[in-house]
Amino acid sequence: MPKAVVQERPDPKWSPPVGVESSKLHLYNSLTRRKELFVPQGNVVTWYSCGPTVYDDSHMGHARSYVSFDILRRVIQDYFGYPVNYVMNVTDIDDKIIKRARTRYLVQEYEKTLTSMEQLYEDVAAAMEHHNTVIATTTDPDKRKMLMDEVLKVKSVVDSLRDCVKTNKSSGEVSEKQKELLVISSSVLGEWLDRQKGKDVTDNSIFSDLPRHYEDEFNKDMEALNVLPADTVTRVSEYVPQIVDYVKKIIDNGYAYESGGSVYFDVGKFDSEPNHYYAKLVPEAYGNREALEEGEGALSTVNAQEKRSPNDFALWKASKPGEPAWPSPWGQGRPGWHIECSAMASAILGESMDIHSGGVDLKFPHHDNELAQSEAYYDNDHWVRYFLHTGHLHIDGCKMSKSLKNFITIKKALEETSASHLRIAFLLHSWKDTLDYSSNTMEGARQFHKMVSEFNLNIQDLLRRSGCTSEVWTSSEVKLQEVYDNARTGVHKALCDNIDTRTSLDIIRNMISEANKYMNNNTKVNSQLLVNINSYVSKIMTMFGAPIGDQSTSGNQSSDQIIAVAEVLGKVREQLRQYSKDQSLDANGLQRQLLGLCDSIRDELLPPLGVRLEDRDDGATSIKLVNADELMQEIKTKKEQELAKKQEKEKKKAEQAAKQANKETMKDPVDMFRTPEYSQWDANGIPTHDKDGTEITKSQTKKLTKQMEAQKKKYEKWLAQQQQS
Repeated sequence: MPKAVVQERPDPKWSPPVGVESSKLHLYNSLTRRKELFVPQGNVVTWYSCGPTVYDDSHMGHARSYVSFDILRRVIQDYFGYPVNYVMNVTDIDDKIIKRARTRYLVQEYEKTLTSMEQLYEDVAAAMEHHNTVIATTTDPDKRKMLMDEVLKVKSVVDSLRDCVKTNKSSGEVSEKQKELLVISSSVLGEWLDRQKGKDVTDNSIFSDLPRHYEDEFNKDMEALNVLPADTVTRVSEYVPQIVDYVKKIIDNGYAYESGGSVYFDVGKFDSEPNHYYAKLVPEAYGNREALEEGEGALSTVNAQEKRSPNDFALWKASKPGEPAWPSPWGQGRPGWHIECSAMASAILGESMDIHSGGVDLKFPHHDNELAQSEAYYDNDHWVRYFLHTGHLHIDGCKMSKSLKNFITIKKALEETSASHLRIAFLLHSWKDTLDYSSNTMEGARQFHKMVSEFNLNIQDLLRRSGCTSEVWTSSEVKLQEVYDNARTGVHKALCDNIDTRTSLDIIRNMISEANKYMNNNTKVNSQLLVNINSYVSKIMTMFGAPIGDQSTSGNQSSDQIIAVAEVLGKVREQLRQYSKDQSLDANGLQRQLLGLCDSIRDELLPPLGVRLEDRDDGATSIKLVNADELMQEIKTKKEQELAKKQEKEKKKAEQAAKQANKETMKDPVDMFRTPEYSQWDANGIPTHDKDGTEITKSQTKKLTKQMEAQKKKYEKWLAQQQQS
């Protein structure tokens, strides 16, 4: 038998599809003011985020930045798969902290030594006089208004306290008013006391206790907002030796100088070098005196001769009486504001990092100063590869400002809405653009959350009723699969495009809308396809940090929940037993009782347990496990809306009745009885025969005459009113 000839086969060759290019992550880089391809320097993305200055409660401006960066961080590491080393600082040495700590301490000490009401009146009056001198020199109209509002509030409480004393109110009421005055006037009184005694405050613990307290509060707020903790947290107070060494090297490199116990960065020298230039982020702000002075801090009192140029900024500040101090080669002092981030970021991440982030208000001078001093330290021009800045937060269209005290604290915001709703509000806007925090913004977030949650509950209910089925595909399934595929492609492109969460959520909204149409238009549905869509939505929302559904109800129920449901079942069973024993109930009565019990189970017994029952068109019942608090709030809102609707209906009914009564009043009495009820009338319009031609009796005539006389009086009164008007 001849041997088979084995033909050689060519090696299979592969080539990518023509004209197809995979999307890659691009980020808007404030350094270049355009979107750049994201290329990390190493296997781990190094990221430094400017943290809070902890001297007061965190506000919605903080939420805007830290929730937005939390979303970016989650997408970069959980969607694009980059490991991230996230470092955040806490500023616990700062002019604002020193001033706030001093004034709070002095007001507390003042309260302890307060001896009489007259002393309080006199001291508040003196404090107000000092406050008025500050107002007179304030040119910013918004700040001036804020200061004047403080004066009016203090005056109002002073007047109220005087009234209490004059009218011999109880000592308890007077004491409460006195406490109120101390609280309201604390800012004004604190400034006055600080001017007199601030330099005598020497206990360093006063300056550390305040930031520790507010750092703890900040961490609680971030946890409540589901913000991931930083991998490393650095505090200025713990890095003072490293900061001193950092400043020394900048001096050695020729870019800083000592003057009067302080150290200043030489902007002119740095800017004159061919490989360096100052104000990379905001070159148009170069020389902005107001911004530079604000960056130096409220306690800065530098003599003009101390600096070589007004553009120079402090790396190290000589401490004055009443300020905390640390040893340095230049004398007792403390770090400048900007140097802390350069020294601490360098200590953890080295001479170059991938990402540096912060609010847009930090661009100049803070981040520009960071760049300059860090590049002077390393003598490089790549200390930061990508600078990310979140946009401003406005409150109902007005810029929020802590210095103007028109801010909303995170705690207050979370009393009015949920953390998920807040996060979705941020997701529905670009992270780098201005966001307006308003009722309309939050309503949009609530509606999106409700839509996604209801879709998730509907799919869970579908699985409970029919299990996971895969029907033979029709054109409906093919169309929905195409919608699903396009949505995943669209979300990927949106996330690659500067992590565009707004477009991503729009795509998800449209996909859910199509899935709902599919369920409504088909008696048999492919539940596996719907489960795939729901799983994808849940995955994306969880990745964004806004998981959908009550997580406590997604798996096995706790024993407490099972017992609670069993107790409801026991109550219903006992009620049914009572009905069966009640001999007074006939069939109709028993039916009413049973239907009432059914409504009670749905509306009263199960909602507090987070169980929502919904009647379906096919006669079956949908069971949805939801957050109990949200369900009770939903029921409360629905009842309030129904009550408002009922009241509006009654109001319209009353208005209609009044309108009809007024119409009757306007009717000429001669014509009031000319209706189909009667067939003949006398000269005065009084009926003489009814519609059948039967003569009206004397008693009826008498009654009708009285009615006409009454109408005549109303009519004449109405005519007189019309003539007057």
